[in-house]
Amino acid sequence: MKDINTDVIERFLERAAATPDGVALSLHGRGVSFAEMESRVRRYARAFVARGATRMMIALPQGTDAYAAMLGAGLAGGYYAPLNLSVPLDKLKRIVARMQPEVLVAEREIAAALQTVAPDTLVLDPQDLPAAALEGRGSRHELAYVIFTSGTTGMPKGVMIPRVALDHFVAWVGDSGFITSTDRVAQFSNIAFDVSVTDIYGSLCLGACLHPVIGRSDRMFPARFVAREKITVWNSTPSVLGLMMQAGEVTAPLLGSLRLINTCGEPLLRAHVETFFGALPEVIMQNSYGPTETTVTMTELRLDRARYGELCDASVAIGPPIAHMTVDLVGGPHADEGEIVITGPQLALGYWEDPERTAAAFKTCTVDGELRRAYFSGDWAYRRDGHVFCKARIDRQIKLHGHRLELDEVAKAIQDAGFPIACVLKWNDELAAVIERRPEVPFDEATLRAALAKGLEQHAIPTVIRLIERMPRTANDKLDRAAVVEWLSGGSV
Repeated sequence: MKDINTDVIERFLERAAATPDGVALSLHGRGVSFAEMESRVRRYARAFVARGATRMMIALPQGTDAYAAMLGAGLAGGYYAPLNLSVPLDKLKRIVARMQPEVLVAEREIAAALQTVAPDTLVLDPQDLPAAALEGRGSRHELAYVIFTSGTTGMPKGVMIPRVALDHFVAWVGDSGFITSTDRVAQFSNIAFDVSVTDIYGSLCLGACLHPVIGRSDRMFPARFVAREKITVWNSTPSVLGLMMQAGEVTAPLLGSLRLINTCGEPLLRAHVETFFGALPEVIMQNSYGPTETTVTMTELRLDRARYGELCDASVAIGPPIAHMTVDLVGGPHADEGEIVITGPQLALGYWEDPERTAAAFKTCTVDGELRRAYFSGDWAYRRDGHVFCKARIDRQIKLHGHRLELDEVAKAIQDAGFPIACVLKWNDELAAVIERRPEVPFDEATLRAALAKGLEQHAIPTVIRLIERMPRTANDKLDRAAVVEWLSGGSV
């Protein structure tokens, strides 16, 4: 892998200098050139330097100003934390209160609400940017960004990503051919979900054109957005592919412009692969894996249309690690099963002001005979024929009526029975399964139970089985287990 130490801000500035008239961003039918983007970046950097700030928080919708503020923070010698404006205000307040940013980049209405928990924070409205730009190139902070991740309750967990980790990741995105200067890249994930880092930095640092997916209609029917914008690279969780499948829009007329589809953040299923290869036989399908703590993704598996079956089990294999990263299985009954433990230059520094949680997740591990700092992922996996498959989350192993169960194994059995989207959980001291309806597959509970009995012990067959029209997803497009519990208890989704 080349240029692994090239700074991401340097990459962007060099790209802007080389192709100032190139289109960096397409938004609402208008193109924003690299020269315009650089000017905006430098104006944000000037504003941050003028305030003497290094710790910025960005509360903007995806678009020109959000991206410029991110890059501007780096150019000014600082770092940033992005906020997802679609989540409840109380959660945003918890995050702001935890970080206490020096500058909050936001429009006035949301800024006023968030300042109540950070009264010393300065507010920068995009309309109030200085006319002058920062000349030259600023210093380099150790951090690139902090992404706060947590469930619907509890204390937000701020993952601190260093600049060297982001540099390495972007180098891989370019070197692997994931994103090239001729691509048109969709950005579906919100800026506070690290999947978006691939789209934003991959495009702006490598010369592609970035196309944020903003409108409600485009987010509900992303295949139509792909067709209208002639997107060549799609990057999202597999759940978004499922959204296209559910709408019946996985077709060549709508998706024929795609060159590459990458998925991450959730298990990719055989049903996804079969459907997309069936409609787009020439597309490159790529699966990748990587917790937020390892800078977006750090494995890569390109699927062969003729041979993908051998790479499928409960889900598609995660693929080998990219250059300079390692994946080991630790703590299992043998060398081919255990918790995924990751080492390499893309590791986070830890969690924001949380040394106890940092020490629990980031420990040392012996790799190739030497002791290295490692991230213990909490993902249990196994190796088969040299390929690593995720089996279960350690925190989704439960004990029920004296029996220890892996919820993901029960979900796999339901998937094998013809229902690829299923949520299995402990509910009211019972094992429950919520299954997303497939219009083309008739559902009969007795038939499903009989199928499950062929591969599961009796105690592992859910006592409660419910059918749902559409599985709830989080703001990061992952299956929302908390919302499933609420729905089971009589709530709406």
